[in-house]
Amino acid sequence: MEFRNLADLNITGLLSVFNLSFSDYLVPFHLTLEQLTSKINAEKIDMNLSVGAFQSNQIVGFILHAEKVEDRKRIVYNAGTGVTPEYRGQGLVRKMYDYIIPMLRDRKTDILALEVIEGNEPAIRAYTNLGFKISRKLLCFKGNIETKETSSEINVQQLDHFQWKTFKSFWDIEPSWQSSVIVLDQMRNDLVILGAYEMTELVGYAIFNPAIGKVYQVAVNKENRRMGIGAKLFKVIGEMSAGSVVVMNNVDDSSENTSQFLRKIGLENWVSQFEMANNINIES
Repeated sequence: MEFRNLADLNITGLLSVFNLSFSDYLVPFHLTLEQLTSKINAEKIDMNLSVGAFQSNQIVGFILHAEKVEDRKRIVYNAGTGVTPEYRGQGLVRKMYDYIIPMLRDRKTDILALEVIEGNEPAIRAYTNLGFKISRKLLCFKGNIETKETSSEINVQQLDHFQWKTFKSFWDIEPSWQSSVIVLDQMRNDLVILGAYEMTELVGYAIFNPAIGKVYQVAVNKENRRMGIGAKLFKVIGEMSAGSVVVMNNVDDSSENTSQFLRKIGLENWVSQFEMANNINIES
């Protein structure tokens, strides 16, 4: 068995092993070449920091990594780990980490982060044994939006750019990687940014991809909550989605008000994940 980074791997070869690895996952899914390419670009996956396990020059396992520097911390995010069914039970995930972690330490990486589905006990045990600890629980919601009459004093309009300084002032919790600023900036052309205004003041916003029915972020100014602003934003999202199912993933379960609100408008928590982190540079 050989381990090396994925800089020279053809994306078609990665697609094949990716789909085979996730074909019997707890939540099975299948990507097209276009979708995998979009994932790599949007999530800023770096093939030089990603690693594969190769048997006779054939890839049979992988870890896809992305990187960002935030608050003077270098964070490497596991955007996907897979091992084909035939090669499971051989400790390949640990071996791939054993291969790549020294290189990440050389880059002064502080934290490794990932998400794992609640109930995937083998994966949770494997990551725990590697030094990862659960940092928070993330809830994934989906359903058809059901909103009642909303405040006529709130005007929702599309914005032409992200207003991150204002948006962040509305946050109670930090978005997960796939809904983070660094990722959404890459996806700008696919997204609709909705701003909710009271008179001329921006008091709430939502970021939505109408092509796939996915809400990435929604937040309301702390002083303007319980005024129907979130409902107004989701009413517009519901109209844009034309009755199709809407998804909002990775809602921090510590935000009970958000979870209650999403259930109230018709979405259900259909699966949950744990965010896990491993500080690999504790000596610094």
